Amino acid sequence: MNHRKLVAVAALAVAFAVPASASAATIQPGSSIESEGAFCTLAWILDGSGGPYAATAAHCVSGEGAVVNLATGSLGSSVERIGTVALRGDPNTPGRDYSIIRIDAGVANQISPALAGHPNIPTGVSRNYAKGNLMQFSGHGIATDATAPTQQQRVGVLNAIDGGHHDILGVVTPGDSGGPVGNISDGNTAFGIVDTVGVGVNTGALTVVTAGEGGSNLDFVLQDAAAHGLGGLTLRTVP
Repeated sequence: MNHRKLVAVAALAVAFAVPASASAATIQPGSSIESEGAFCTLAWILDGSGGPYAATAAHCVSGEGAVVNLATGSLGSSVERIGTVALRGDPNTPGRDYSIIRIDAGVANQISPALAGHPNIPTGVSRNYAKGNLMQFSGHGIATDATAPTQQQRVGVLNAIDGGHHDILGVVTPGDSGGPVGNISDGNTAFGIVDTVGVGVNTGALTVVTAGEGGSNLDFVLQDAAAHGLGGLTLRTVP
């Protein structure tokens, strides 16, 4: 893997008032979420014993048991509670910056497995990935949250893979953390979770400054979750 140093950016955090009532909203990959004042994006929907579940980044939540809510967008407001964190990885370990959220039974009927803006994604877990693959983003980065097209129609290029971690060139900003990465080149599959966003420096024969994200590969996340007590998780796919 190229020596690319990404500037990690924590989840957006502000103080806000929780609305007295909440309207039903879709819970899906690419939804805006909030936990204890930190705003991020929801990743893939998962099934398993005690579920359903959804994924996001570990640095988006304080720990296991933390409450997660849907939100109106980056630096927005809470909409409704959707669940609690069942498993939190390690935000300081590449590939393990993930969390698994247990979705509350009362809102499970609001779930859609489809990537926001892309009803044909995901068809499965991406396993045949390679440098140069086209990657689909959908989320609530602060710089791209103003319109649905800028939220949902950003495409990046897979630049490097290092074990359970990846590096993608593309437009990703704070608030996209925890969000889904789909692999267009691998049959519209679920590839990963956004962890770090910012500017990177590739050092080699030439020093090249790039922008994009570093994140966790979903196939690795599912294996790692099983190794830490939450086994049997499967990706919920589109029909």
